[in-house]
Amino acid sequence: MIEEILLLDVIKGYDLDDYLGIGWYRIGKFIFTTNLLEAPDNSRYNRVFWLRYLVEHVSLSNSNKQIIRKNEQFKISYRRFKLTDELTELHKNYVAGLKFKTAETLSGLLMDVDNDIYDTCVAEVRDEGKLIAAGIFDLGRISIAGIVNFYDHSYSKYSPGKYLMLLKYLFCVKNNIPYYYPGYYSPDYPVFDYKLFIDKAATEVMLPREGAWVSYAEFEKNVNNDPAMFAALYYQL
Repeated sequence: MIEEILLLDVIKGYDLDDYLGIGWYRIGKFIFTTNLLEAPDNSRYNRVFWLRYLVEHVSLSNSNKQIIRKNEQFKISYRRFKLTDELTELHKNYVAGLKFKTAETLSGLLMDVDNDIYDTCVAEVRDEGKLIAAGIFDLGRISIAGIVNFYDHSYSKYSPGKYLMLLKYLFCVKNNIPYYYPGYYSPDYPVFDYKLFIDKAATEVMLPREGAWVSYAEFEKNVNNDPAMFAALYYQL
């Protein structure tokens, strides 16, 4: 459920940082915000909250380090996004192997494929020259926003989805970028839990009523200790 949406000429650099910092996010060529997500059975709306990682505070777990080690055999590169047949085909095959619906084409998902509105980059993973995974993100001055990850399903044993998230985090480390925004999360809808896997202790959650970022630990305490308050604020039945 989109509550507010804008189409602006340019959302780059500090402008992107500012929008991410107040809980707005890219969808296609637009930028939007919401606090609610329609349930799959259309029976209700679930609460959603925007997340961000404080990059300098991230401490990678042994399991995350293991994912990185498993993928050391592959070649990694980062570049400014350009729509190619190779990326298009990888995304097409990825979508064909999913059990849920999503944008059928990469160009349809991004819309702004020429970097006119956003400054978009891609992390690519290759096995002996073959593109096996790609993670697209928008670049600001002090932040990145993860947009989409897709990969060859035959490499699933290497946890490519999580690995691409880790590559975006490592890009931030290498380039001294303090904030990594992975999107929104819902305590009512576990499908988004993976967005917390890098390090919950280094994660902040935005409280929409206050317009303030709090630690995930504080957020979780509030959700568990005062569910009625959160229900009153965010549920629409």
